[in-house]
Amino acid sequence: MGIRHPALKQPEPGICFSTLGAIRMTVLVFNEFEAFAEMVLEASMTMRLGSLAEPKWTLNAATLGSLQVRQAYQGGGSVMEGATGSDGWSFYHSSRLTLANGQAMDETGVFVAPPGSEFCFACHEGKIDSLAVFIPTSVLFPSSEKLELASSVNARLFEGPPHLTLRFTSLVRRFLSAAESQPQLLDSPAAKASFEDELLEAANDLFTGSQRSPSRHFVRWHSQSMTAVELAMSYADQSLSVLDLARQSGIPERTLRSAFQKCYGNSPAEYLRVHRLHQARRLLRASCPDETTVTKVAFGLGFWDLGRFAGAYLQLFGERPSETLRLASRTGQSPNRGADGLAVGDRKGHRP
Repeated sequence: MGIRHPALKQPEPGICFSTLGAIRMTVLVFNEFEAFAEMVLEASMTMRLGSLAEPKWTLNAATLGSLQVRQAYQGGGSVMEGATGSDGWSFYHSSRLTLANGQAMDETGVFVAPPGSEFCFACHEGKIDSLAVFIPTSVLFPSSEKLELASSVNARLFEGPPHLTLRFTSLVRRFLSAAESQPQLLDSPAAKASFEDELLEAANDLFTGSQRSPSRHFVRWHSQSMTAVELAMSYADQSLSVLDLARQSGIPERTLRSAFQKCYGNSPAEYLRVHRLHQARRLLRASCPDETTVTKVAFGLGFWDLGRFAGAYLQLFGERPSETLRLASRTGQSPNRGADGLAVGDRKGHRP
């Protein structure tokens, strides 16, 4: 699942580390969602802004050989979906209530995905502080006995005693904070080995202390949702109603609504509305006033009420559609495309 894009590098393993490459430590601040997404997305992933609380995104990440840890702050809710790499395990934690493969995950849980697993994270509560950790299979399960045990584990939410989650998450946060304030930490083999040992122990404790089973219905929910999305996108003006989508896809309307709610936490109509707003942003960023108008873009995507379109666009992206079009004309060139086809402008990040 996910979209590969030829402009992006081949992905490194893990949830969100491909474009970091061989960087040992990075701390970046962005005031554009597209620039943040360009940095964290793999070619096998898509990411879409769902709500905006403040125009700020930060990324704090470190690479220790083949092991990677990352802390991200997002100034808005988002939907991120795709597939993990083929040679390691990914751990994800969010400070906000998040749907993880259809399971409600709060700050007491950690979502764990084995190699080659599909995942879908959806959060609509504004500001998000999240952690992501990638551990190669050979490091996490060095013995054949442990590897055999792990082979039966599917992507799922781990909810054990709260102190196990706290131990795992606080360890990652403390390490990243120490590495940022004292960069020489990453030059010390002994210090890095000590952290790795603690992290592996904390990760293994999550496995042994958590009993929550995976969502048996996620694959079906996700497949039904994607069938409807692909059908909607096949119409240039994306004007199909939910009833039309249900009829043409052969999925009962009630079942379709339930699938979207379970996967993304909102209705098919709301999901597709946000998708169309992103499509509008992509078109506006790739055009100039001499080539198109906001009205033409809005009508072409099925937004008939220009006032409501402009208000929804401003609320989601923090600027009016006319401002996006005017800014694109000043750059004099069409921006690159991100992993989900969204335009990616000049990165406005910096290293503190």
